[in-house]
Amino acid sequence: MLTFLSLGPGAADMVTLGTLRFLKEAEKVYCFAVGNVSHAADILAEFDIDQNKVVRVDVPMSHDRSMANAVYDKLALTLKQEHEEGKVIAVATEGDSSIFATTHYVMDRLVAMGVDCNQTPGVPSFIAAASVAGLHLVKLQERLLIIPGKTTADEIIRLTSQGYNLVIMKLSMAHEAVSEAFSKANNQNFYYFENVGMPTQKYEILKEIPNSFPYFSLMIISSPPTPEGGVL
Repeated sequence: MLTFLSLGPGAADMVTLGTLRFLKEAEKVYCFAVGNVSHAADILAEFDIDQNKVVRVDVPMSHDRSMANAVYDKLALTLKQEHEEGKVIAVATEGDSSIFATTHYVMDRLVAMGVDCNQTPGVPSFIAAASVAGLHLVKLQERLLIIPGKTTADEIIRLTSQGYNLVIMKLSMAHEAVSEAFSKANNQNFYYFENVGMPTQKYEILKEIPNSFPYFSLMIISSPPTPEGGVL
């Protein structure tokens, strides 16, 4: 059995019981690392499982995607072989494996090779962030849109003016766009989060834009909450 596991944003108690069961059953658990840093491995270290079965796979960070693709190709072939040998294998990622997850590059390769893959659901970071801030992400006829950090101020302003509540993932890429949109915002709150689910978690409603956004950060932009009710 080959299963892609969603670990949630960071806190061990946000992992589902189904994911935890697969973690305990797996003979090997692969996870990605960049250099010596692996957020997924840090989460796995919180569980009562044999840490010797955790295998870190280093992925080069470069605009040249050929190096990363070579890693994905090699891992996919390894997983296919171990799967065919009857081993119980898992590939783990932080957040939810269906949302901006690097593991899906490997899963797509395996599916193309005819390998059946399972996937467990997880708590994505923006859902955990909304919980931290006590936010109602959508209500009544509101709409929620998730966008990557590769955006522009014009896009942010246009979408919020159309009534969308925005989640910006990969926020470290969006500093210029967010800064400009913030300066032009009309009746919008910019909810800022760092390291959601980790001991270093940070949350604030921005009054000014910081000099930079770290890698594990995200933003929710929406109108301030009102006490009025309404009809569906």
